Amino acid sequence: MTKTRKILYGSMLALIAVLFVLGSFFDKTIADLFFQPENIMARLMESVGIFTPFIFISATFAVLFFLVKGEDKYRTLKKTLLAVAAVIPYLIYGYMASETYLSVLWARALVAIGAAIVLTPLTFLFFRNKGEVELRKYSIFLIFASIVCVLSSLLLVNVLKYIWGRVRYREMIADADYLLTDFTPWYHINGFSLHGHHSFPSGHTCSATNLLVLCAADEVFEVRSGQKKTVIFIVALYIFAMAYSRLVLGAHFLSDVTGGFFIGFLTYAVARYVYFDKTRLVVDAIMRTNALESEEGAEALPLEESEREESESATEGQGEEPLPEVIVESAHKSGEEEK
Repeated sequence: MTKTRKILYGSMLALIAVLFVLGSFFDKTIADLFFQPENIMARLMESVGIFTPFIFISATFAVLFFLVKGEDKYRTLKKTLLAVAAVIPYLIYGYMASETYLSVLWARALVAIGAAIVLTPLTFLFFRNKGEVELRKYSIFLIFASIVCVLSSLLLVNVLKYIWGRVRYREMIADADYLLTDFTPWYHINGFSLHGHHSFPSGHTCSATNLLVLCAADEVFEVRSGQKKTVIFIVALYIFAMAYSRLVLGAHFLSDVTGGFFIGFLTYAVARYVYFDKTRLVVDAIMRTNALESEEGAEALPLEESEREESESATEGQGEEPLPEVIVESAHKSGEEEK
């Protein structure tokens, strides 16, 4: 892990701690101040803003679909299963996106099918003409992204929601018998709840935070400094917009969105360290194969700065490599013939 990344991670954790402290004292006051339930942009983000994990998971299966070799004995079965697996995330996404505003089951099902029909072909078309090496690099990155999304947005957040049982702000004010005692601080665990009361932590904010995986693209692809800064700015802006929209709709308190961001950020940081820095097991397994070397020369992944320096110093120390013995003997023989 680089020094710059350590400083950045430390700064983020400090910011999260400050926001949790603020939420401990001013959650209710901030919710009263920001509440605008009819805000159109906030309502739009509530519906479609949870796209991140579903796109990454579907794209992972799409890439693996194209990596199945023609000579594979179970090629047809594998491709069929991978194609189905790529469709399912979009079905779930469409259903969840419509769940807030559509109460009829068949209407949600139609939206889910429509999302799958539109998004699945676009995903496959994006990877259709990619080369072998490029597909393998995409698979490395997308597997990492999917791991982050599954662990944070689909597992940790949802488990904590049901355990915490915290009442949402809009649930409180919708109750005619609303009392201030209905409000509980974020650190107070209210107990298991299946129906409502899922305020802490914010799933939408965690889903938006999953976009941080784009900041790890330089682990696999060549990314210019300007491009990386642009990506970081866009990702940060989207996370902030999502967190703000959740406050505006009364879906969450400040501490809730902070909790969602914390889970997404921590999962990203730990997964990136283990996946790329500590083990690199998946990277090596995907890139270093006989098929890849024979077909396209096995392009190397971008090295860390320390690895580049070691490689360069080792090359300089070796000097010019001696000619193979076969070439030397051939030249010797030709010289004797000329004599």
